[in-house]
Amino acid sequence: MSIRRMTLGAGYRYLMSSVARMDQAGPAAGLQAYYAAEGTPPGRFLGAGLAGLNNGQGVQAGSVVTEEHLWRMLGVLQDPVTGEQLGQAPPAHRTQAVDHLGRPKRPPQTVAGFDLTFSAPKSVSVAWALADDPTRARIYAAHRRALEAVIAYGESQVFATRMGKGGVVQEDIRGIIATAFDHWDSRAGDPQLHTHVVVLNRVQAVTDGAWRTLDSKALYRAAVGMSELYNGVLADGLTAELGWGWTPEQRRRSAEPKWEVDGVSQELREHFSQRSSAIEAAKDDLVAAFAAAHGRQPTAREVIQMRQQATLATRGDKHVRPLRELITEWKDRARPFVGADPESWVGNLAKRTPPRLVAAADLDDGLLRDLATVVLTKVADKRATFTRANLLAETLRELHGVRFATTADRVAVAEKTATYAAGRAVMLTPPEVGLVPDALQRPDGSSKFRARNSELYATQELLDAEARLLDAAAVTGAPTAPTPAEPDPAEVVAAGRKVLSAEQAAAVSAVVTSGRRLDLIVGAAGTGKSTTMAGVRAAWEVAHGAGSVIGLAPSAAAAEVLADAVGVPTENTAKWITEHRRLPERRQEIESYAARLARAYPSQATRELQKQAAASSAAYDRFSLRPGQLVIVDEASMAATMDLDYITSAAARARAKVLLVGDWAQLSPVQAGGAFKLLVDTRLDAPALHDVRRFRNEWERAASLKLRAGRPSVAAAYVQHGRVESGGREDMIDLIFDGWLTDVRAGRASLMLAADAETVADLNARARAHRVEVGEVAPEGVRLVDGVTVGVGDVVVTRHNHRALVAGRGWVKNGDDWIVQALGADGSMRVRRAGGGAVAQLPAAYVQAHVELGYASTAHRAQGRTVDTAHAYVSAATVREPLYVMATRGRESNRLYVDTTYNPDVATSHEDINEADPVEILEGVIRTSGAELSATATRRAEEEAIQAEWRRLAQGGAVLQVDRRRRINADSRAEEARLQHDRSRSPGGPSL
Repeated sequence: MSIRRMTLGAGYRYLMSSVARMDQAGPAAGLQAYYAAEGTPPGRFLGAGLAGLNNGQGVQAGSVVTEEHLWRMLGVLQDPVTGEQLGQAPPAHRTQAVDHLGRPKRPPQTVAGFDLTFSAPKSVSVAWALADDPTRARIYAAHRRALEAVIAYGESQVFATRMGKGGVVQEDIRGIIATAFDHWDSRAGDPQLHTHVVVLNRVQAVTDGAWRTLDSKALYRAAVGMSELYNGVLADGLTAELGWGWTPEQRRRSAEPKWEVDGVSQELREHFSQRSSAIEAAKDDLVAAFAAAHGRQPTAREVIQMRQQATLATRGDKHVRPLRELITEWKDRARPFVGADPESWVGNLAKRTPPRLVAAADLDDGLLRDLATVVLTKVADKRATFTRANLLAETLRELHGVRFATTADRVAVAEKTATYAAGRAVMLTPPEVGLVPDALQRPDGSSKFRARNSELYATQELLDAEARLLDAAAVTGAPTAPTPAEPDPAEVVAAGRKVLSAEQAAAVSAVVTSGRRLDLIVGAAGTGKSTTMAGVRAAWEVAHGAGSVIGLAPSAAAAEVLADAVGVPTENTAKWITEHRRLPERRQEIESYAARLARAYPSQATRELQKQAAASSAAYDRFSLRPGQLVIVDEASMAATMDLDYITSAAARARAKVLLVGDWAQLSPVQAGGAFKLLVDTRLDAPALHDVRRFRNEWERAASLKLRAGRPSVAAAYVQHGRVESGGREDMIDLIFDGWLTDVRAGRASLMLAADAETVADLNARARAHRVEVGEVAPEGVRLVDGVTVGVGDVVVTRHNHRALVAGRGWVKNGDDWIVQALGADGSMRVRRAGGGAVAQLPAAYVQAHVELGYASTAHRAQGRTVDTAHAYVSAATVREPLYVMATRGRESNRLYVDTTYNPDVATSHEDINEADPVEILEGVIRTSGAELSATATRRAEEEAIQAEWRRLAQGGAVLQVDRRRRINADSRAEEARLQHDRSRSPGGPSL
């Protein structure tokens, strides 16, 4: 399930445009009626809130939605039947605002509703498309029942409204008002069964029946869990109906498996997962015609013009193909994969022994408690803090392999397990202050002053780890070194080292003389953190000798960069911790070797035993710590909290010192993090580097610091200096590639960057297509599991550490760039490092699981790199930290390509997105932080929030309002009783 906000007046046309006109055929009767019709079924009303419409007479659930109905709802926020205004009317005219440069800004747009798009897994859509008519109808019915079950669950547990000053009270609602529009295919014309459930942004509160807006935060907080619930309920229904089995499939860019219908091959699913649209197909025809006429490929800007031409050319074709025509085409396309009879193939998906359907009562309570432990461990590993909604979503994900008899069974098990998991965590959100009146409590006793499932939790283990880190940062008594003497600059240059600036020298002195067990250096991007670390190493080794400094980094690639920059032995943190935990075992090995060698006679076997003993001893020395050592952890903001705690604790036991170096404004770890920023914020005098030295342009140095600090006004600086391009997604990908290619041909080191893996894949595909076209890369090659072909000459990146795969004096690491030199018949690869030199042989299994095209890079993989130029894709979904990383990689220039038509789910979108203002998008990105806060910092923030004066005043006002309403109701009841008494005593009696 995906969510799109729908602004006032937008969206209703695209929902109505594909609806079949059934005037002559009469009312639709299920799926069968739409096989020959040119279009999809009309929308239908959905939701318990329909009862409050039409002057209280209600609207029948399932009744047809007309265009007038939809316009009244999404165009003016009115009752679809009567036209009565629901709640506050949207403003007719908004005052034109201007930004700080005096330019007109778009006024804020009223949110009319939310498009919750329920899309069946690709294997379900493929089976639905190829099935016989009765089976197809059963799949369609199961899909509808699943989404209706999720909506009903949402009405009881998710959807809410806000009341009181500042929305201080979250109030339950009578239900939502929604319309559901079923669609058959993706934007590219492939089978994709999905339904757009448009939820009106007007609901009635249970307490007073007044019309208010939805609490959108509650909806977004629960979105992942609702999506997982839909997938689970749909799978349950299809197993019950058709006897299908389900299989988990690992995804390349996610640790979470994706469940698909057992028997629907990945190859078939990929065939029906095209991404190109009619516009792109028409553009490709224009490009081919241009190349034939001009003898060259068009430039990126010429391609953009062709795409605009293609858009106009395809816009006039409003023909919506009948479902029967689509099914015939899909079956023809599928025959090479499933044989001559697709319908029989679908029939054979049923298992001889279907999975057993489980009831909630069948699952032992102890089993659920064990599952809660698994859920809590998984969520806590990924997040420093989490909500019950996160636990519920993970529980539903873990239950995907279980088939339940009913939706109620699945929900009951998931809710109970999530409650168990929350009970084992520590709630960081403090309890409400003061007595909460009954009227402001939910039936379960929880306070309406707190949004349902919004409480924040952490594990006690993480809180303890953060406490130990804070203690270590405050403790002195660690080894020190004298302040280094000011070196002769000529001697430093002659030795091949860089001269330290005054700021860098001060940081070196502060670290080596502090005596802190855990020390810090904070540096903005481009301030010379590597140079400073090299200075620390030189000063430390003067006092403690060669080999007294070791380096660690969160990734093997970053560790290699650290080794080159600082000149010390390095390792990635995960490997170091794993080997350090094995030291007792290694000690036993060494002692065993010593005992055996003491009894051995000179021989070949003895010499082999000596080699083994020496190797074991060397490994012990490499991963153990000794007094006086300094452990430098680079890119510390990307290090997991538990890893930093382990390293610091190990150093403390060995009487060594730890130095964390990083930038809190850059990317967070993929595991629970936030510790580096916690340490920086707690210790106000940590050595800091602010003098940005990387960029050639002075304005960019100042701009990068403003970007780091989250100042939205800096977006204008990038625009004024010509660093921002804007337009649709495909246009931006073309321009990024064109800019990168121009730079590479000019001999510059350049990066194509994006924050998300999907865009990186698109940039990679664009680069490979060009290189194949000009003959630099072989068109044939190894086909990877995600459908990408890699050929000789391609640039690839390895995404998994494998020390057994030797490359010269090194080994294959996650994040290494390579050029493919040869392909084996079995799918193996011989690759050479992109910088030249070492060669590695990658087995076929490794290639399939861990090799990707490497022309473009994610922001995470690019952090720590410095190049000449960078070209970065930015959308409304980007947040500040990856933008800051991407905008600070290039010395000469960093260009931002802003997608002004961002669409969160292109496959199920059936309208062209209106372009947004690129400056406003950039300002929104800069304003939005995605950094993870530590559990300790979150607890402080939660305590401050609950004590905020505005909140106490608003809650007091809500309590007074409840009391006022109670007294009014009491007075009304007393007055009614008095009147009743007077009537009974009057001459006319009760009839009066």
